[in-house]
Amino acid sequence: MAAVALNKFLTVRHLVTDSNVGIYTSPIGVASIILFAQATNVSADGDVKFVTFSHARPGADILDFEIIKDGPVIPNDALNLLNGRLVLETGDELVLSGNTTGDVKVVVSILETAKS
Repeated sequence: MAAVALNKFLTVRHLVTDSNVGIYTSPIGVASIILFAQATNVSADGDVKFVTFSHARPGADILDFEIIKDGPVIPNDALNLLNGRLVLETGDELVLSGNTTGDVKVVVSILETAKS
């Protein structure tokens, strides 16, 4: 088995769609810490867009827990999707959806650190 890097920083970028999409899954052998998550409305139509950002745990009684549900992102502005930090266990997933496709961009900053 290959050694896992002690600390690895990642940036996940995703264009929001109107269906639930897993944008990151915490891998085996690391603890994943979500440091930052932001959605930006880049649409040209001037309409408010809505984003849902969830934590999913496969095999749990309730699969998805919304961190923010139908959060409004006003035109030419951004919405912080996470206040503080979120720790993901192995197999946990970040899930994203919106009310439109292609009008909202999301950036997530992640720290993966090796478990002992």
